This record gives sequence, C-alpha cells and structure tokens, in this order.
Amino acid sequence: MTKKTGRNDPCPCGSGNKYKRCCMIKETSSHLEQTDLEWSKLRQLEGTVFDRHLIPYATKELPNEVMDLAMFEGIPPDLPEALDKELLFDNFFFPWFLFNWIPFEDFGVRQFEPEINLAKNYIKIHEKRLNNQEKRFIEAMNRSYYSYYSVLQVEMDKSLQVKDIMLGTTHTIKEREGTHHLKRGDIVFSRILTLDNQSIFVGMVPFTIPVDYYNSLIDFRKWLIEENDDRTLDPEVLRDELDLELLDYLFDLIKAAYNRPLPTLVNTDGELLQFSKSHFMIRISPEEALNKLLPLTLSDDPEEFLHGAKRNKSGEIKQIEFPWIKRGNKKHKSWDNTILGYIAIKKDQLTLETNSEKRMQKGKNLLIKYLGDAISFQKTLIESLERKLKSLPKTENTKNQEIAKLQESPEVQEQLKAMVKAHWENWFDEPIPALDNETPREAAETEEGKEKLEALLLLYERYDLEKGDHPFKADINYLRKELALD
Repeated sequence: MTKKTGRNDPCPCGSGNKYKRCCMIKETSSHLEQTDLEWSKLRQLEGTVFDRHLIPYATKELPNEVMDLAMFEGIPPDLPEALDKELLFDNFFFPWFLFNWIPFEDFGVRQFEPEINLAKNYIKIHEKRLNNQEKRFIEAMNRSYYSYYSVLQVEMDKSLQVKDIMLGTTHTIKEREGTHHLKRGDIVFSRILTLDNQSIFVGMVPFTIPVDYYNSLIDFRKWLIEENDDRTLDPEVLRDELDLELLDYLFDLIKAAYNRPLPTLVNTDGELLQFSKSHFMIRISPEEALNKLLPLTLSDDPEEFLHGAKRNKSGEIKQIEFPWIKRGNKKHKSWDNTILGYIAIKKDQLTLETNSEKRMQKGKNLLIKYLGDAISFQKTLIESLERKLKSLPKTENTKNQEIAKLQESPEVQEQLKAMVKAHWENWFDEPIPALDNETPREAAETEEGKEKLEALLLLYERYDLEKGDHPFKADINYLRKELALD
C-alpha cells in the first residue's frame, strides 16, 4: 500500500517545497485553478518564498538559539494539552517568526541587523537569490499585520468575507480549506496578505475563537486605544507597536476557551439545578389530600386532576399526580405561571419532585402547612443533572407521545406563539449582560452598542444553527429592523 503524503512532508514531485504548498494545492483546488489562476499562483509563490528561501535561511544559516529564543518569547509553555502544537508551529509560528519577531541581538552573525525581522535580513543579505515576484511577496508580508477577524460570509470553496474587529474594515479573502470549517460568526487570528488584487490569509492560528468572545474583543480594543494614547488604531500601530499585546491576548483567549468551566445551570428563579425527590408518609386518602393541597395548583376544581387519576376496579383512586404552581415568573415576565414541582400521591405515600434545594425546602413546608398531622417526612433523594439525564427513558413512552400530541394541538400552538411573541417583544427593553446590562434599545443608540448588538445577534444565529428549529428561535431580520441596525 502506498503511504499517503502528509501535509508537511516534502512534495513527491521533487520541487523541494512542502506538499501542502505545492502539489496539494494543485490536487485539491483544480477547479479553482481553472477559474482563478492568480489565486493559485499566489499560493504557490507563498510556498516558494517560505520553503526555498526564508525557512532554510532561519534554520540552516542562523544559529539554533535564534529559533529557541523566538519560541520562548512568542509561544507560552502552558498552552492547553488539547491544542494541536504541531499545527500551531507550522501554520502560525514560522510566519510570525520570520515577519514579526525582532531579535534585538546579532548572535555573532555577519551583516545581521538585530533591529529588523528575519525576512528583511534575508533580503538585505541574499537579495540576488530572489526574483521580482518573491521580493514583492516579502515586501507585502512586511506591510501586513495580525488582527482578529470575524467571519461574516462563507462562499464554499471560494472565499470568506471577514471583518477586522480591531479596525472595523471588511475584506474578501480567497480561501478554500477555511470555507469547510469556518462558519459565520467564527473569529480567527491571522494576517491578510494582498498582492495583485488577491487577498489571502497567511499565518492563521489554527484555533477558532468562539463567537461569544466577540464583545470581550471589543473591550480589548478599547484598552488598546487607551494604550495608544487614545489614538485611532491603524495597520502600522497594530504591526509595529501593539503586536505583542495582540498575541498575548490571543493566548489568554485560547487558555480561557479551553479551560472555561462547564455552564452553571439554573432554573428560572436563578437557583442551581438540583433534582430532588422527597418522600412522605400520608395518613389520608389521595382524594382528601388533593382537596387540601388544591391551593398549590392555582385551581379551585379538583375534577381537573381527578379526571386523570389511576383507579382500581372499584373506582377508588390508587394514584393521582398534579403540578405545584405559582403565579408569574421571575425571569420571564410574559409567563403567567411557573411550575415549581410535581406531587404524586398513592396509598400511604406522597412524593414531591423539584429542581432546586430552595424549592424542595419550600415545598416541604407547604405540604406540612396544608396537611398538618396527616403527613410525615421520610427522606429526600438528590440527583445530579448527569444522573438525571441518564435515568430518562431512551425511547418515547406513551406519556411522552401524548404530550407531543397535545403540543401539536392548535390551542397549544397558539399559546406557544403568543408566549414567543411576548418574549421577543420584552427582549428589546430587558437589560442584557452581553450589552453591559443595557437594553437592546439603549445599546442601539451608540456605535459601540450597535457593534455589541451585532455580536449578540451573531451568537443567536449560531445557537439557532446548532439547535435547529425550536420555539424561541430568534427572528434576526425582525430584531434588526426594530433596532434600525440596517
């Protein structure tokens, strides 16, 4: 069996370039070569400059300590284990090492200038080795800068439209591989090379920054402007003065994204989710207990619950279940009621199921209040979320099918539509943490607020894309129109 050529292996054609910068481009982008020869030529030029000129110069003509020092200064040692270090080294480190890193010492090398980058040193020493196109490529790279880019649009196998979060500019990048793994809303750290009206990413960090970090980057940009004596950011400043700050923040983001704690799940009262089942001994009949506990259901008609009770052959109630409900909802102002738990009663036994410790304690007190001496507490069993999910049936049972059928009824659908409509109408005037606790309407009054709103809507889009159809799916066009974002 013929061994498959790896991306970073020498190209089998004998060119001396790495496979990914030579025949891999031809093999995987034949359709692009037919329609976009200039893009293909630029990618091949990139491979020639790196693999025939700059990388051999840095690794063979300069002492080993040069790269060691650059690694020490550019790549922190405590990166997450899950991050692909080899890909980071190959995709990002060499472009940064050759075009961004300033040595500040000559390492005893003749004609070496420590105050300029390695690519400029190569031109200075070996200019005659380069043809005009190769020189132009290096000069264009030296004009480029690293920044954070938000993906706005993906045209499969062709291009990406991106926004420079630091400068606010938009760019169309010729790209193939990136269109297969990047989605609208993703954020990448890279530099854009533009030559002969062709723009490509060079030196992209192989890590996609989640869309929910967008607003953190806006705050970081404000900090950079302050560091720049409140002057507007521009390509020269990002390249020559703030490049290390950009890089340091990138690795902070990577560490934060890999090490972010699991989300803390809470109920609509803001209480930590904790599934509990409290058991009681009861000394009255299920029907009598229901009548005494009816205030907990917000209903004054016991027949509403007796209709679904389980009965024996004689017609006596064996088991009855009903919800414990309160009026309104702390989080969702449009909700009329909130279900706090479920009560099940059968001969001599009563159970109360809740999803927080606070609700469990409150429920116990209310049961004792309404039933008095007729009830005695026995024990409470608590389940974690993981255990609760594992205990759920893997197949739909009859009850689930009945619920699904009920949800399909026109009456329930109308009620759900009304609830969703009320939710999004209230959304405009509710403070949102991602908007610095401003309401969407307040945020839409300032340029920074609008940008944070755009980031929030991108987050909604990504959530809806991953979750598919769900009742509370955001109507992005409606939200944008109401906030005059267009």
